[in-house]
Amino acid sequence: MYTLALALLATAPAQPPAKHEDQNPLYKNLLESGLDVGGGVKVKFPAPSMPDGLDGTKQTAIIKELIGAQYSYDEFVRNSNVAPQLLKIRDIAPSDPKAPARGVDVWFVAYGDFKRLEDEKFLDRVTSTNRGGGKGGPLTNPDLAKRKIELPKGNQKREGYGHVEFDFLEKVRLNAAGHAMWSRTSESVVAAAEIDPRFLDDKEFPNQWRSITKTGGQTKVGDPNPWSGAGMYFKITKLAAPEGALFVEQHVVFAEPTGWFDGANLLRSKLSIAVQDNVRTMRREFQKK
Repeated sequence: MYTLALALLATAPAQPPAKHEDQNPLYKNLLESGLDVGGGVKVKFPAPSMPDGLDGTKQTAIIKELIGAQYSYDEFVRNSNVAPQLLKIRDIAPSDPKAPARGVDVWFVAYGDFKRLEDEKFLDRVTSTNRGGGKGGPLTNPDLAKRKIELPKGNQKREGYGHVEFDFLEKVRLNAAGHAMWSRTSESVVAAAEIDPRFLDDKEFPNQWRSITKTGGQTKVGDPNPWSGAGMYFKITKLAAPEGALFVEQHVVFAEPTGWFDGANLLRSKLSIAVQDNVRTMRREFQKK
């Protein structure tokens, strides 16, 4: 899902107001109105586990409550690329039976200088670590004008549209055009994104999925099918302690058409490995000089 969100923007956010909700309408909408996952169902995103404005004691308490007995606090926050991450996969009800909605939530701690997130090149490099083998890029102003989409004045450095193509768990090829927004406070950075339903039947940048089958060393990509109903946000929060620690949380909601995996439960069996690889890559990127 990172590929969907983070290929959309290549510029850092401008200096912000006090709250993310005040400067990031897309993020606010995911929290308050929810994401349309099909069948007339809207799913609200969970609020951030780590809100701004907390002291070190409260931050520690939140982390301990999250991890419960699964990990010790010292193990979870240790400064190591192989420190654990917490992954939860949720079935969301109600949702469209032909494309049930799923929720994926990830939490982990990385180490680095929070001020580096003000640097455009560093921020783009960190977010690019999760694009995998996908391809895509931003939609240009002429692309948007053809579809009667206009970015609000003053938001060009914090908002954008883009398109991506990537293979999900080696079983599904996804094409999507989406909308993303950045925001920042003195304590955290938030990025939010969603597939834009206006591109569902677009001739150039359609939102669609195709099955991938591999037999006898040959890879076959199936016919395109329309796809909509996916969004995410991630938040990076500076912790008061340990020194240099950054709390990263990612929340994803998406519709999973039954044709993706033919009823197989691949999310729980394969997604944890992919998430672990992405977490370790992001940690290494933060530690580079």
